[in-house]
Amino acid sequence: MILTTMDFTNFFEHTSSIFSNHFSKGEIDIIMGYVEILADANFRCYRANMIVIEERKKAYVDAQLISDMEWVARSVGEYRVSSKANINAYISKIKSIRPITVPESMSHDDIVYSIGEMMDRLSIETIKRVDFEVNNRPLQMTESSLALSHRVRTYLIAKLEDIDYKGFYECVPEQRTYEIEDIKKDLAI
Repeated sequence: MILTTMDFTNFFEHTSSIFSNHFSKGEIDIIMGYVEILADANFRCYRANMIVIEERKKAYVDAQLISDMEWVARSVGEYRVSSKANINAYISKIKSIRPITVPESMSHDDIVYSIGEMMDRLSIETIKRVDFEVNNRPLQMTESSLALSHRVRTYLIAKLEDIDYKGFYECVPEQRTYEIEDIKKDLAI
């Protein structure tokens, strides 16, 4: 069964609580606005991809439906990229009180595994766990997803502490190769 709705309330509350040790309420509201867009885009991408997979399993496929859902996945993918970039740019703007320097080690590099990427991974794993539960998938799948989420949250906490310590968060603006702005087909899922 493909999920038709998704409740991210616990994910948002838990993420906000992690951020609360490092940002003001107003700053968290702005960051979480981007996280909400990212989570919604991830859910729309999940739905579109699952519809494509389900359709491709049929003996006779609806090529238009597949095309439409692949377009949905591509277009919401751009929202994902934009949201991650906005998270990173905003955090860099408010946390960079010292000049950005070359990191001492890869674990201190903000570009390699950014906070935007962590929010992306955590929201994807949240969707997976709900899907696994609804579709009675083996418990090991949920446990693996939880273990991955735990590690990402642990790294997020360490990253936020590192940013506070060093006084900056480096952000390199996302450069896109896709030019989808002039495409007229607008589908919603």
